[in-house]
Amino acid sequence: MSKNPRMMSRVVTVLSCVMLAGGAVGLASCETVRGVQKDLDLSPKQELTAPVAAITYKTEPEIRVRVAKGATKKTVSGPAKVVVRQMGTTGKSNVLKTPLTITSGSAGILVVDGSGGKNQWPTGADVEVLASEGDPLAPAVGAQPLTLEGGKVPGFLSIKGQWADGGGHFDVIATMPIESYLPGVVTHELLPKWPRQTNEAQAVAARTYALHERARARSENRVVDVENTTVDQVYGAFVTPVAADAVRATRGMVLVSDGKLMRAYFSSQCGGRPASAADVWPDYPFNRARALQGQPRQAYCQKSSLYRWEVTRKDDDVNRRIRAWGRTTRHEVETFGRVRSIEVLEANDAERPNKYKLIDDKGNEYTLKAEELRMSLNHPASGLPPITKENRIHSGDLEAEVWANQVRFTGRGWGHGVGMCQWCAKGMADQGMDWSSMVRTFYPGVEIVKAY
Repeated sequence: MSKNPRMMSRVVTVLSCVMLAGGAVGLASCETVRGVQKDLDLSPKQELTAPVAAITYKTEPEIRVRVAKGATKKTVSGPAKVVVRQMGTTGKSNVLKTPLTITSGSAGILVVDGSGGKNQWPTGADVEVLASEGDPLAPAVGAQPLTLEGGKVPGFLSIKGQWADGGGHFDVIATMPIESYLPGVVTHELLPKWPRQTNEAQAVAARTYALHERARARSENRVVDVENTTVDQVYGAFVTPVAADAVRATRGMVLVSDGKLMRAYFSSQCGGRPASAADVWPDYPFNRARALQGQPRQAYCQKSSLYRWEVTRKDDDVNRRIRAWGRTTRHEVETFGRVRSIEVLEANDAERPNKYKLIDDKGNEYTLKAEELRMSLNHPASGLPPITKENRIHSGDLEAEVWANQVRFTGRGWGHGVGMCQWCAKGMADQGMDWSSMVRTFYPGVEIVKAY
C-alpha cells in the first residue's frame, strides 16, 4: 500500500519499495504520507484476471490481516483467560490463563500459558486464539479484546506455522470486522493533525482497496487478505480519534468504476501530475478501470517538501544499480553499459512520463517503464551504499542530465502517483472541500456506493 510534514521526519527516513516477488517486478502501489511507502506485490502466482468483487454485502464483511510474518515468539494477552484451539477441527478448546507465550518449532506450535503450563500442537496443526467462547467477531459488550504484544486486536488470531520451512517460524493473522480494521489504517497512513475530510477520503479509499483485495484473495484461496505493512495498507493497533470518526462517518462507502469495486490506489504525493494505473501496471485488467487513468487536474500538494526534488549521483552508481536490477528481474538492462542519456519516451494525458529510453556508451537503447526506472535506480548493488533520503529517486516522474561522471535527477512527488494523492487531499481539505468531492477528483467518473 506511498511519505510526509512529519513527512519530513518519518517520511524521508524509510522507503519500503516492493522489490521483487517470484521473479516479477513488484511495483509500488500506495506510498503513505507517513513515510512508509506502500507497494503492491503483483506476483506471478496471482491471477491476471479481475475478480467480480461484490459491491454490496448483506452484513459488514470481516477481513484477514497478517499482523506478524516469520515470527519466532509472540505474546498474547488481554482477557484473564482466552480460548485456544486447533484450526479446522471440532476438537476440544483449551481455556488458558494469560499471558500466552507462543513459539513454534519442528515439534509444532507451543503455547505456554500464564501459569507456566505447556500446551503443544503437532507439526502441521495451526492454532487460533479467541477472547471468549462466543462470536469472536461480535464479543459481548464490555468484553476485553485480545492484545498482541500490547496492541489491541479487534477480533481473533490465527497462528500458522511455516511448516514447509521446518516450522521454526510462524505467521499471525488477525481476523476482524473491516470497520474495526480501517481506523488503524487511516491512523497510520496519514499524519495525526490532518483535517477530518482528508481522513474521510482516506477511509473510503482504504475500504475500497481492502474489499477489492479481500475478493482477490478469496478467489485465489489465499489465507490472508491484506498485509499490515506497506505491501498493502499500513495497519496498527493505535488509533487517533479523527481517524475513528472518519471511518464511522463514511461507514460502508466504497468506490465503483465500470460497475466493479476498484483497486483504489493512493500515494503520498503526485507532484502535480497523476499517473495512469494501466501504464504503471499494464498486465492487470483491473488497472484499466476508467477512474484509475491519470487525467490533468489542479495540484494541491505544493506544500510537501518533495513536490519538487533533486538528486545527484555518480554515473557508476547509476550504471551498477540498473544492471543489478536487470539481473534480478531478468531484464535486458543487465547488459547496460555507461549511461549516456535518459529521456522521456512516452507520457500520459497529464504529461507524466510512462516510459523512458536509456542509451549507454555503446549506443545501445533500452526501454523502461517509469516505475521500473525508479525501482532500478533505487536497487541495491554490491559495494554501493544503501539508499537514503539524500540519494533516493522518489518517483518515476523525472528528468535526467548526464554530465562527465555524474547524473542529476530533478523530479516531482513521491511514489507512483496513481489515484489519490494524500498531500493533495490535505490541500483540498484546507480549502474546504469535502471527501466526496476529493475522491471524484482523484478517481474521475467514480461512483460512490454504500456497500452495507
